[in-house]
Amino acid sequence: MAKIPTEEHGGWASYLSGIAPGLLFCIVAGILARWIDNNIVPAELFIVNYVLIAILFGMLYRNLFAYGFARLQEGIEFASRVCLFIGIVLLGSGLDLFRIMRIGANAVIMVAISITMCIAVCGYLGKRFGAGERWGHLVGAGIGVCGVSAIMALAPAIKAKKNEIVTAIGAALVTDILVLFLLPAIGHPLGFSDMLAGFIAGVVPSNTAQCIAIGYAYSEAAGPIATIVKSARNALMPFVVLIMTYLYTIRGLPVGEKARLSMLWTRFPKFIVGFLIASAFRTAGMLPDASVAAANSMSTWLFVTCFVGIGAGINVRELGRKDLSVISYGFLMTALLAIYVFLYSKLLLAL
Repeated sequence: MAKIPTEEHGGWASYLSGIAPGLLFCIVAGILARWIDNNIVPAELFIVNYVLIAILFGMLYRNLFAYGFARLQEGIEFASRVCLFIGIVLLGSGLDLFRIMRIGANAVIMVAISITMCIAVCGYLGKRFGAGERWGHLVGAGIGVCGVSAIMALAPAIKAKKNEIVTAIGAALVTDILVLFLLPAIGHPLGFSDMLAGFIAGVVPSNTAQCIAIGYAYSEAAGPIATIVKSARNALMPFVVLIMTYLYTIRGLPVGEKARLSMLWTRFPKFIVGFLIASAFRTAGMLPDASVAAANSMSTWLFVTCFVGIGAGINVRELGRKDLSVISYGFLMTALLAIYVFLYSKLLLAL
C-alpha cells in the first residue's frame, strides 16, 4: 500500500484536505447507492444491487460530469485503495480463522494452477500472434494474479515498455467489467451456490477491489468468500515476480532488478496479515459480539465507498484507445479461467 501521507503533501493536514473532497463524494454516493438498493430496487431484480449502483455512480461522474475530477481524484484513489484494505482487515474480525484456512487451502492450489495457466497461455498468444511474449506475460500476470498491482510489480523486472503496461492494465480492467455484469446475470439463473460464486469472483477478475465487488454483487455471503480466495491469490504475487525475474534473467533478457528472496516480503500485500490477525482474535474469543458487529458494519460501508471509487476510476474514453488484440487475450483468458474454476469447483471441491 502506498505511503500516507504522501511526500508531496508533507504532513497530515495538507494530505487530509487533499483527499477530503473525493472521499466525501464517494461516501455520499455510497450512502445513496445503499438507500436506492434498500428502498427502490425490487427484490426480483437481483442483478441490480448497491454494488453495481455505487460503481455506476462513479462511472457516470467520471465520464459524463468530469468537470473538477482532478480536485476529487486523490480522495477517490484513497477510497478505492485505503478504504478497501481497511475494510478487508475489519472483515476478518467476523470470520472464523479455521474457515479461512479451509477455504484458503483449496484456493491456493486452485490459484497456483490458474496463475501458471494465465501467464503461459497469454505469453504464448503474445508470441504467436505478434504482440510479443513480454506483453503476453504482463497481461497474464495482471489477469492471473492481482491486476494493476501485479502488472506494476512485474513491469520493471522484465523491462516492460509504457505502452505494454498501459495496454495490459486496460485488458485487466475491461475483463473485470465483463465479469462484474455477467456473473450475477448467469450465476443466479443457473443456481450457483454462494461458495461457487465466491470462488469464481475470487479467481477470475483481476484487481482486488473488483473481485470483492463482484462477490458482493452476487450475494452478501459470496463477498467474504471472494475476499479469502483473492487474498490467497495476492499472497502468491511476490513468488510470481521472483520466478518471472529469474526466468527472464537466465534467458539473457534485460531485467530491471535482481531476483532475490527479500522481494517476497517487499511485494507481499501486508493487509492480508491484518485480515488474518483480526480473524485470529475473533476465533480466540477476544472480540465481543458488539465489536464484531460494529466492525462488520464499518467494513460494509468502507467497501461501498471503495466501489464508488472503482467506478470513478473507469474512463471509457481511455478504454477505447487500448490495443484490441491484446485486450482480446484478456477476454479469452477470462473465459478459460471461468470454465476452469467451474470445473475445478464441481469436480474436485464438489461445490
